[in-house]
Amino acid sequence: MGHSRSRLSHRHLFALGTFLVPLAALALLGWNELQRSGNAAQQALANEGRQFLASARQAIEQQLDRALSRLQAESQRLLIERGPVKTALQLREQPEFAPLRSIVLLDEQFGVEWPRLHVYSVNLAFVRDGRRGAEGPISSVLQSADLLLTRGRHQEGIELLRHIATTLEAANPPEDRNRSLELIEGEILARFRLATALGKTRDRAGARGQFERVRDLVAGVTPFIRLGSDLPMLALLAETELARSGETEDRLQLLRAIAANKYDTIADGLLSALAARLGDCFDDEDPERAEVDLLLAEERQRAYTRTFAATYDLVLKYGLRLRRTRQPSLDARESRDERLVATVAGETLLLAVRPATHEETAQWKCAWVGLHVDLVQLLAPTLRQFAGDTRTFTLAIADADAGEVAILPPPAAVPADFEPPSTETNGLLLRAYPADPARFAADAEAAARTRTQMLIAVFVTALGGALWSWRSVSREAELARLKVELVSRVSHELKTPLALIRMYGETLGMGRARDGDQAAEFGSIIARESERLTALIQRILDFSRQQAGTLDYTPQSLDLGELMRSVANAYAPHLEARGALLIDSLPFGIRVRCDANAAESALVNLLENAAKYGIDGDHEREIEFDLVALDGRAVVEVRDRGRGIPPGEVDRIFDGFYRASNAGEVRGAGLGLSLVRHFARAHGGDIEALPREGGGTVMRLSLPLAPTEPAPGTAATPP
Repeated sequence: MGHSRSRLSHRHLFALGTFLVPLAALALLGWNELQRSGNAAQQALANEGRQFLASARQAIEQQLDRALSRLQAESQRLLIERGPVKTALQLREQPEFAPLRSIVLLDEQFGVEWPRLHVYSVNLAFVRDGRRGAEGPISSVLQSADLLLTRGRHQEGIELLRHIATTLEAANPPEDRNRSLELIEGEILARFRLATALGKTRDRAGARGQFERVRDLVAGVTPFIRLGSDLPMLALLAETELARSGETEDRLQLLRAIAANKYDTIADGLLSALAARLGDCFDDEDPERAEVDLLLAEERQRAYTRTFAATYDLVLKYGLRLRRTRQPSLDARESRDERLVATVAGETLLLAVRPATHEETAQWKCAWVGLHVDLVQLLAPTLRQFAGDTRTFTLAIADADAGEVAILPPPAAVPADFEPPSTETNGLLLRAYPADPARFAADAEAAARTRTQMLIAVFVTALGGALWSWRSVSREAELARLKVELVSRVSHELKTPLALIRMYGETLGMGRARDGDQAAEFGSIIARESERLTALIQRILDFSRQQAGTLDYTPQSLDLGELMRSVANAYAPHLEARGALLIDSLPFGIRVRCDANAAESALVNLLENAAKYGIDGDHEREIEFDLVALDGRAVVEVRDRGRGIPPGEVDRIFDGFYRASNAGEVRGAGLGLSLVRHFARAHGGDIEALPREGGGTVMRLSLPLAPTEPAPGTAATPP
């Protein structure tokens, strides 16, 4: 029968707990130390990032204070004498003030005082009859003239335009005090188109006369022109054509007027185009070319300044007003500058506003002077110190109110679990990122891997120690159980042969045998039981040496078939006495290298098991004893038709003292198969138990074949 599961005694549990509790405490301390070291490393990195941000913030503040202070002082020195446009151009020529983009003048409420903002016209170029809600007759005739000119019928178109102009002039004479503004506008438009058509036919004198008439007509009705009218634009176009066909001084005067913002009601794009056309009239060799280039630069600066002023009026003005309301008193402007960082159309800019001086207020009617600065260019010398991979961290800057717009973008690759430290200054949001994200990630991964490895090492150590302790304690308990079971089984196994020996010995000693034959029978029984007793004691001794690791073998080359035949001849009578018939197939010449006595004992154990565990009531049974050479191994099979082995116990029957659950009352200590497996494995082989088709068991023992020995008198083949 199978043995029951062993239980640990209180002494064993106490010993196990004595080992595991300190080990668990050590593992907990190790884990806490790993966590503490990891947190300390993270804290050190965060402190380094904050120190990096503190130095970057200080450098940026110093750069802004120094640069804006000098820029404001220089603008104050030049503004009265040169004006906003020329001051901006002159300052930008100096590398120190190159970030300056434009200068705007503001009123008390931070509204734009200069440059005056343009009100864009949405009117069509044709004169419409507002009373009828449709195109008037003048517009229809002008369209007809345009159609003729488009089709190349220039003379007909010119005659029609001339007819329109003279007709309107006659219908609306200059001396009439009640002249119609609508008819004057129609005449101006007709004469302007007529002048353009004459210019294309190279009638320069006729074109010049019509342009002069347009200029004079517009000048006469200027006080009455409605807001958004196209007449000022036509007048400027006419003046441009007159200047281009006139003297050099005429072109210079008009170019100076445009650069000085005298035509602030005209769209900037048109003014810039007209200035460029005037500039094209001067060759590179003209003495006035230097002045022309300067005037064109002033025109570009004027146009840029007015574009910025429009943006300021729509977006930035209210931010300054909000700051103004937070000041304790209106007099605060006398000693406080304002700095406004804002993002417009994806671009971040800086507007530095200072109070206007008394002279500036008297001349320009302004209360504040605003300096529009390219923030990135202004901070570039400082930012170069904090960007790149020469440091542990790199700097990223964004608008604090529009954080998604980056002035200095963060690295392309940012560790997913990294939370950058941040700070704000002057409306800027500063963040610190690892300069080398790959190295940062590798360091973090290495630290995490080290902590994990140390944790695994501690865990494996604790688990190994626990398993070792459990195995040691379990082994000790198992050995104790085996000792008790060994004593019990050996006592039971020894008791029967000793009782028989004693009984038949006493019978013979008292002379109670009937005759000599009975005395011989009693002596045979005593000899058989003595032999069984000797075999049992030998097995116990072999198992003891096996467990102690002192069971040694003396391998030698032998003919396994010859050995098996001798075992079969010697053991066949014992098998027949138990009702078993041994059938063997044992060829000679299959040689193995093993201990002969141990091999004989293993074969006897297999044959004895085959005979012992037969089916109850079956007094005639066959046991097959075979030997074959297969794949370099000698395979011994002992096949019986006995009770077999339960499927779940096929491997356990080779354990010491284990007996199958269907062994019943068959005598045995459970040592034979354990010794057979030890013998097989010690010689490089193995044994397995297989179910036999039709019932029974096949015990298959395999051993390596011995190397082939050369025949006597022949030389060995060299390897």
